[in-house]
Amino acid sequence: MLEKKHNVHIERVKKWRWAMHEFTNLSGSHFKFSGSYEFQFIQRIVEDVSSRLHRPLLHITNHPIGLESRISKVHSLLETWSSDGFQMVGIYGLGGIGKTTLARAIYNHIANQFECKCFLANVREHCATMEGLVKMQKILLFKMLGDMKFYIGEVNEGISIIKHRLCRKKALLVLDDVDKLEQLQNLVGQRNWFGSDSKIIITTRDKRLLTAHKIDSMYQMEELNDQEALELFCWNALKRSEPDAGYEEISMSAICYGKNLPLVLEIIGSDLFRKGIDE
Repeated sequence: MLEKKHNVHIERVKKWRWAMHEFTNLSGSHFKFSGSYEFQFIQRIVEDVSSRLHRPLLHITNHPIGLESRISKVHSLLETWSSDGFQMVGIYGLGGIGKTTLARAIYNHIANQFECKCFLANVREHCATMEGLVKMQKILLFKMLGDMKFYIGEVNEGISIIKHRLCRKKALLVLDDVDKLEQLQNLVGQRNWFGSDSKIIITTRDKRLLTAHKIDSMYQMEELNDQEALELFCWNALKRSEPDAGYEEISMSAICYGKNLPLVLEIIGSDLFRKGIDE
């Protein structure tokens, strides 16, 4: 009926139809009186909804140069067909090439599609010891479920709790900057740890870790091309998208020195902001 009305935008109707389709597929909660009261049941629902609605987006970057095309490529890997919809995708490449930035952007793009979600940053740094690995398991569970009532004495206990609590959840999990196989084994394990249609994204400098863990799909992070590198450098050094007159040659020298790595170009560009050509 709405589609026949001239004053209703067809794209809006399509979004409404999609939202209603998604809504009908959501599983509900049932109240069974067993010593608890209805208001307590309602309060739990309110707390759960509130925890989902107030999750801010991750900061990506001030200048997302060349990011859109790379997001599209990884997103297509996440949507590759599988019998249960589960996908585990690895992003690998040099340090400073933009893997974390890309993972944050993808997380922001798709996070609202999942029942529970978690972005675990700096895994390599935080998991240097077994105690650190246990801490990361606790953080994972808290971010996914909003519940701190887990006692984890050692990693095997953490594995059991993750499998038990998340095996029926449609989850989105990003492990950023992984450098050891044990981190994957103890944080994401096997596909049956998570529910159908879950997506796992892993960033690492070491492709061999992804192969050893039998990751479904892998994406080698592409470095910026010369035009993208120049634009990123100029935004940081000159606060515009292209070099000022007289700065062309020195700008090209800078991006050549930075080897088209975003992190290097941002650091060099910011350091040269408001500096003269001689400097």
